[in-house]
Amino acid sequence: MSISQRLTDVFKFDSEGVPTIKIVFWGCSLAGKTSALTVYNILRRIEDPEHIYSELKKINDPSGRTIYYDQSIFDLPRGQGTALPALRYAVWTVAGQKRHYDTRRIVIRGADGLVIMFDPSNEQWADNVDALKELVTLVEDDLKSGDLPFLVVLNKIDLPKSERVPTEDFMNLLVEVGLATDVGDAYMRTLEMSCLDARNDLVSLPSLPNWREMIDENGRLKRGFRPDSVRRVAAPIEQITRMIIQNKIGRLKK
Repeated sequence: MSISQRLTDVFKFDSEGVPTIKIVFWGCSLAGKTSALTVYNILRRIEDPEHIYSELKKINDPSGRTIYYDQSIFDLPRGQGTALPALRYAVWTVAGQKRHYDTRRIVIRGADGLVIMFDPSNEQWADNVDALKELVTLVEDDLKSGDLPFLVVLNKIDLPKSERVPTEDFMNLLVEVGLATDVGDAYMRTLEMSCLDARNDLVSLPSLPNWREMIDENGRLKRGFRPDSVRRVAAPIEQITRMIIQNKIGRLKK
């Protein structure tokens, strides 16, 4: 069997014949899923606009709350994690409000990897638990077998500690539902970030005194000058993309 034939066993191909992977942000309402994808889109626009295949699409209500999904598609530049001639990654978010269960069940179909996003605000604890348990109910076997790679994100680390659920409570929750073997394993799967800080830092970039040093001759932000807050928001998408590719290439080698 040729390599191209074997690729069809592990990758889905879009209408242009380009292998495409699907990443889904999962979490309760107000966890920051849309904010994270928005920040990432802005970053790619100022850093690498030619590799944005499809601009951010939002389906939301008049208040701005997602009612179906958000989605954007990106081309992976050559040399960044794969020997394939081309690869696209589509990033989706689910609507977090409880009444949108049916749409979440549709959006998660065909996912190749997940970013599970928690809102550590004290008042959101019960919604975080419900969202995670719903996810496990839908795709438990794929998560626990490793067929569906995932990362965990704690957003809103800008909140004072008195207003946040302790991080260890989330780690224990991951162990409780069977997505981590112990607290140490849970920590290894978890990233922390603040979408609010990242958004503010992106907006303030052009006003920085060293802005001219931060951009190349084409006016694009040099990757090494990403603010730390922005790097943290981009990390889950970049890491889960690598994890998915490694998972699929590993299956090809068997």
